[in-house]
Amino acid sequence: MDEYMLEINDLRRRIATLKFERASLIIIEELEAQLRILKAIYDSAGALFAAGENDRRLQASFNERELGDWSFDNVYAYVYDQAVALEPEGHDLAALIWQQDYAAPLLGAVPAK
Repeated sequence: MDEYMLEINDLRRRIATLKFERASLIIIEELEAQLRILKAIYDSAGALFAAGENDRRLQASFNERELGDWSFDNVYAYVYDQAVALEPEGHDLAALIWQQDYAAPLLGAVPAK
């Protein structure tokens, strides 16, 4: 189990404990939203990483953009950066993160320096 899944599981346990203790519903809802966002980032990073394992173009483009080696940690960091830049504009951020196409920007033209 990687550090990201440990964080997700710790948050799940914390939420369960707060529910058991009948803590503030506002706090529980905020933590549940945070959990959905973390899970969306993790799932999206996992999907992109798996796609890149079978697509050398993704790996090469990742490297050309100086995002580091093709590792789950670096892919997670890329997805995280893309996700926090999203503007929810009243929509569910976790849903937007899941819907985002993270491969498309990597397969586009490399920006000039």
